Amino acid sequence: MRRLPGGRAVVGGFLVAVSAVGVFAAYTDALSSPDRSYAVVTADVVAGERLSGADLALVPLDLPPDQQRVAFADLALLDGATALAPMTAGQLVQSGDVAKPAGGANRAQISLSLDPGNALGGDPGLLGAGERVRVIATFTQAGAPATETVSQDATVVRVLGGSDQLGGSSGLTVVLAVPPGDLEPIAGAAAAGVVSLARTTGLAEPTGP
Repeated sequence: MRRLPGGRAVVGGFLVAVSAVGVFAAYTDALSSPDRSYAVVTADVVAGERLSGADLALVPLDLPPDQQRVAFADLALLDGATALAPMTAGQLVQSGDVAKPAGGANRAQISLSLDPGNALGGDPGLLGAGERVRVIATFTQAGAPATETVSQDATVVRVLGGSDQLGGSSGLTVVLAVPPGDLEPIAGAAAAGVVSLARTTGLAEPTGP
């Protein structure tokens, strides 16, 4: 007569099964959890209403590249923005939904035409609205290449590329919000040399030149 498994064996097998289920659940959860967050409104908003931090929240979301380009990863960019159309609580805020001088107070906007190789490959996960970047110029000086940072704390407002631009150029047009004093150095660098963008999101705020 075949002996049935003892109580310890049954309990042990059960614990192994539970452990396996837990590991699998943790693995699938890690795969499905979004790694970026974007701004949504926390209450219904009417057209013409001015937004404040109390009206907004960051929510982890997986967005396709086209939506990443027009969404906001930094709530500070929307503080004081005016709603152009009604929005429902929980709705993703996109650049076409609001109007304001993007990039925060005391900021001017300037656009740069860049090759993707000089703009983080044009990857919307790295170069989207709200990302902080450093503008670096490379030029020839006395026959040798030289580099200079012309803006330490620029904020990406919008990125246009390919079919987003008139003529369907393969390059990128990046709109930046910068301190007004950086406008001429950036424009001069774009005319005289090659401009590159370095992503600085998450780094400490610059304290000087």
